Parts: sequence; structure tokens; C-alpha cells
Amino acid sequence: MSLPLVRLFPRKPLINRVILSNSLLAGAVFLTGISQSVQAQPSSIVAVEPLTCDLVSAISLPSSPVTCLIDRSRDVHDVKFSPRQAQALNNASQIFTLGTEMTPAMKKWLNNPITVVVGVSAIEIDDHDDHDDHSASNHDDHDDHDDHSAAKQDEHDDHGAEAFEWAGVFELLPGTYKWSFAKVDGDYADPAMKMVILKSGDIEASEELAEELLESKNSEVKRNNDKLVAQEKAYVLTFNERKDSTTFKVEIKKAGKYAFFTEHMPFEFEADEHFFKDVSGDDIEPIAQVPDEGGDHHHHHDHGGLDPHIWHDPHNIIKMGNVISKNLNKKVSFFDRETKKVIKERTQSVNSILEDLDQWTQRQVATIPSNQRTIVSKHKAMEYYGDAFGLKTISLLDFLGHSSSLRPQTISKVITELREENVQVIFAEQKPPSKLLNNLSRQTSTPIAKQQIFVDGLMLTGNTISVSVHNTCTIVDSLGGSCNKKAGNQLSYRWDLLTN
Repeated sequence: MSLPLVRLFPRKPLINRVILSNSLLAGAVFLTGISQSVQAQPSSIVAVEPLTCDLVSAISLPSSPVTCLIDRSRDVHDVKFSPRQAQALNNASQIFTLGTEMTPAMKKWLNNPITVVVGVSAIEIDDHDDHDDHSASNHDDHDDHDDHSAAKQDEHDDHGAEAFEWAGVFELLPGTYKWSFAKVDGDYADPAMKMVILKSGDIEASEELAEELLESKNSEVKRNNDKLVAQEKAYVLTFNERKDSTTFKVEIKKAGKYAFFTEHMPFEFEADEHFFKDVSGDDIEPIAQVPDEGGDHHHHHDHGGLDPHIWHDPHNIIKMGNVISKNLNKKVSFFDRETKKVIKERTQSVNSILEDLDQWTQRQVATIPSNQRTIVSKHKAMEYYGDAFGLKTISLLDFLGHSSSLRPQTISKVITELREENVQVIFAEQKPPSKLLNNLSRQTSTPIAKQQIFVDGLMLTGNTISVSVHNTCTIVDSLGGSCNKKAGNQLSYRWDLLTN
């Protein structure tokens, strides 16, 4: 079973229907009246992120309507609330959120007294003193190992759907410049790439227009040695497979700042020289760029020093749940002992499942050979998981440091790091994997795991437990261990009993 999270639709209350043989009509009228009353009231509880909504739904009373504000298919980092969503927040009697570290759009409501933050800034991070020697917790529960590939997920990830991966502003004088794309290890990173050039010095102000142009089917195809100018129309730059490099002439008629938006990272197409040069052959560097210093578009995982992905450690979810339980109780009358008792019991059930999840995860990780316990992914998002269960984590973007590190002359550092850590696979956070991951995988001869891991919340189906089970089995099986997914699914089923 899975939890249906319908955006902006409250969880339906459970109504105890007593059918009296002589009062069927009266009973039907009574129930209809209750239904209309509930529908007429604004949702009292709004849970902003899908994972938050799942946790609130597991703890709150089944009769309490919970509005799940953001759909699972949306990226909470970049979401902009619609008028309807804003109205739901304004009408709520209680709001639960991971906070602005994960969902920047919540900034306006953060100081609202009804807003309860349950994320990284609201709990004390687990120091894992009780997780000593996880490798010694190797129980023989993996005999029932089932093939996780049979449950392969085909989830959509908004990260992979972005119109551009890179944008840069250059201050240019009138003249002709050269933008080149080179083969790396005998191949172009892609056979073609879209680009938009706008007369602008502000990436953010031009972003919406650039995305609209890049997503439009009305594009202009350009080939080797063709001319590019600033215009409100996207170019489709096609690369000559018979040549080691393809070059385009950028003609600037008026001095000023120009914003370039590219479908892929330009550094992926660098071999022996910088991608943008003037007529004298000198490198032209951007005065501003996104991602800045080699991060991701929109700085998806730049959280001001606070990594918000705390739920990858089950003990942190317990702390989040305790915050939710405490604040739900504040809305209950002191004399309503029965409601307080139910919330307490449901919280205890949640905590029990999460403790069992923690133990289950320890046993799965213990099956991985000790010299292969390294998680390599694009972003710094699995630190809590690695800390909790004794795995080293490497963020490729953190390790690469800045954009120039993606150039061929420094790729050897990545190769050395992966070899020294005996890295088996690179874990993708989206499907299909990003161009950066494909490029690094090819150049380092390190395969990409067959299944992605989900680092920013829930999958399109399932619940808090099932996404953790999926991630653990993907990691364990990819690193040479043996994951008992059947036992993990039983934990997920227990969670479903609370939310359905």
C-alpha cells in the first residue's frame, strides 16, 4: 500500500458509521451533513513538503485533515507558490515545514506563529554515539534477499528537466569572439546543445525568458563556423562529428553585458583550451555565473552551511516526529485526554518503526565489504546517512571545488581520488544521470549505479520508509553487499497502516 499525497486536498476523515435498521434515511442525512461541514472548512493543518506531509499524516489523528502543499514531482528547492497554495498557507491553523534551508519559498511564512519548522534548524543533530561498530552488526537476515531490480523505479526527477545547466554574464566590447566545443576522449559530451544569448547583466532577471526560449520549439539551427548574435530566440548548436572541435562566431555589435544560457555545462566540452576566446586568442571569463564555483543550477544544495537532508538518518526523523507530536498536542484541549493519548500512541508507533528501520539498515550495510563502503554522488546530501551507518561519502561537486576543476587537466585528481577510495560506482540522483556524471563516469571508468538514489524527499509512490529502503538496497547491492528488501518492505507496510 502507498500513501496518496494529493496536493491541496485534505486527507479524508474517517467516520464511524452506525447503521440503524430503522433509521437509514436519517443516518444518510446525518453523514451528508458532516461531509459538507468538513469540506466547507479550510484545512487546519498544512504540511509543506511531501516528506513532511507523510510524517505529519502518520502522527496526527486519522480524522484530522492534512493538506499536502507541494506535489511529489516538484523540486522543493525552486518551487514558487501559486495563489492557491499561498491561500492554503494563509488559511491554515498550523503549518509544518522542513524550513527555508530546504524550501526557500517558505521565507514569507517562517515567522508566522502557526508555522512549525521540523527540519535541520529545529532539532539537535544525532552524534551517533549509539551507532558504534556498525560493521559488527552483521546479522544473517539477508538469506531472504530478493532482486531489487525487479522493483526498479521509473521516477521522474525535476532536476533533469531544467532548461539550462549553466548561465554566465560576460562584459564584452564590440567585435567577434569564438565559442568552441571540443571532443573529450574522442566524443562530444552531446551531439548538440541549445544556447540563448541575451543583452543582460542579470542572470536571475533574464532566467524566465531564457527558459521560455530554450523550451520553445522555434529554435535556430547553427553549425560549425556559423555566427551567433544576442536575440530573443534559442540556438541549436550542432557539432561536427568529423572534427575534433566545432567553433561558432559570437558577434557583438554594442559594448555591454551579455548573458549566455547553455543547456549543458560548457566545461564538459573543453579539451585543450578555454571555451570562450576573443579575436586575439585570449580567454574570456564570466563576471558572474550560475552555478557559481561549480555548483548546480539555482544552487540546489547550497544551504548556507546547514545540510537539510537530515531524514537519511532514522534517528533524526524520530526527532522531527517528536517536534510534530509536541506541536499537535498544543492544539488539543487540556481536558481532551483521549486525543492526546491517540497522538502519543501514534508517535510511539512511528518511533518504533524508525528504530527498526535503523537496525535493518545497519544489518544491510554490514554485508558490504569493508573496503568498499564509499558513496560517491554529485551533491553533498548523504552525509547523515554515511555518518549514521559507517560509510564514507564523497560529493563530486565539493571535491571538484570549482568550475575549472571540470577541465581535462584536473580530471586526474578525480581519477586518483576514486581509485584510492576503491570506489565501485557513482550514484546518480536523477534519471537519466546528469551530463556531468556521465562525463566523469566515462573519464574515470567508474560505472553509474543502475538505479538512482532519492536525496531530496519521497519518490513518486511510497512513503518515508520505502524511499529509505530503496536507497539502502540500491547502495548496498551496488557496493557488493546483499540487501534484504523483503524485510524492509514489511517496515514500509507497517507505516502504511498508520497513514491509510
